[in-house]
Amino acid sequence: MQQVRKYFGNTTETLLISSLLYTVAVMPFQKQGVPVWPGIALMTAVCLFSGNLKNKTFAFLSNGNAVIFTALYLFYCCGYFYSENTASALTDLLLKIPLLIFPFVFSTVPLKDKSTVVLKAFLFISLLSALICLIRAAYKTHLTGENYFSYTHLSYFIHVGHYAMYLVFAVCISVHFFFKEQQRWRKWMYGFAFVILVTTVFLLSARAQLVALVVITFSGIVFFFFSQKKWLQGFAVLGITFLVSFSALYLITGLRTRILSVKNETTSFMSGDNKIYNGISARFMIWDSALEVIKENPLAGVGTGDAKDKLMEVAQKKEYVRVVKQNLNYHNQYLQTWAAIGLPGLFALVCSIIIGISYSLKKRNFLITAFFINILISFLTEAVLERQTGVIFYSFFSAILIFADNE
Repeated sequence: MQQVRKYFGNTTETLLISSLLYTVAVMPFQKQGVPVWPGIALMTAVCLFSGNLKNKTFAFLSNGNAVIFTALYLFYCCGYFYSENTASALTDLLLKIPLLIFPFVFSTVPLKDKSTVVLKAFLFISLLSALICLIRAAYKTHLTGENYFSYTHLSYFIHVGHYAMYLVFAVCISVHFFFKEQQRWRKWMYGFAFVILVTTVFLLSARAQLVALVVITFSGIVFFFFSQKKWLQGFAVLGITFLVSFSALYLITGLRTRILSVKNETTSFMSGDNKIYNGISARFMIWDSALEVIKENPLAGVGTGDAKDKLMEVAQKKEYVRVVKQNLNYHNQYLQTWAAIGLPGLFALVCSIIIGISYSLKKRNFLITAFFINILISFLTEAVLERQTGVIFYSFFSAILIFADNE
């Protein structure tokens, strides 16, 4: 047994970094059947069987931030016991288990300096997936004559909103390492990645993620230039950024159409016209139904497994046909969490984001700030934690950014 432990101890670091790199390598390709769970399983096994489990548990429990991050999952566990649809509740708990695993692993296993390797790997794999999507779009457009350079046509691997969320974070990573890098050829590589990724984000035309990118960009410019009192350069860069964004809006037809449709769809819904089933109007129908579900039990929620069922019941009563027909989720993580597990769950979710932003400001790390701005805005229009691609992205990177470089 001692020899086994000695051997495993010598290979722990190799196994751990392999599991981390595997996890980020398959993230953008999950829709195509590439399993992400082997990496998570290996990571968990390394944490549990590399010794000192008692000390690790104590270290986790003494880390207030890690406990708060896992509290959200524990509230979902509590919601299981008052759910009528226990099968759905169990499925949801299995889906969300990374919310428990990653904070525990990254707050107890030494990961000093490994986060840099992981972030660069995610940047590379995101760039690779974007290039594949662009090449595929060019081929399909040439073959069919239909425009494949927009929205769901372009996002081949995973849900378009989640994919845009991935790429926005990858853009931030490219900028982060561009300014840290000293070698010129590597700066060119990060610059190339930035151009490809930003172009792909604009072509995807996911509105919430575009807002996140704009907010991150403008706040980053203000932080970098104005904090150093470089007023002229700051205004110049802001002006160039505005012109580039406006030009993209004018040149990319799909993006312009989706942006301009917001006003028309909002007006239609407010006037009581529920026959127009577009993205924004559908979300208004969902959110209107969601508020009715929340009113049923705002404190404890309706249960981990019953939130979706209750939403469909209310939508059916309100005659929101598309919502029921397509079996849509809440398209807002805050509302979905509140409806399912009540105010304590919503509080835990919001606290985790506040902790992330507070930690980033304390460390003066704009990459972490950018990640949580991306999450904060994406949660407004997508139920990110209701899909595997979303829950793994959020739980993995929030945990590794906050806990990985802690001693």
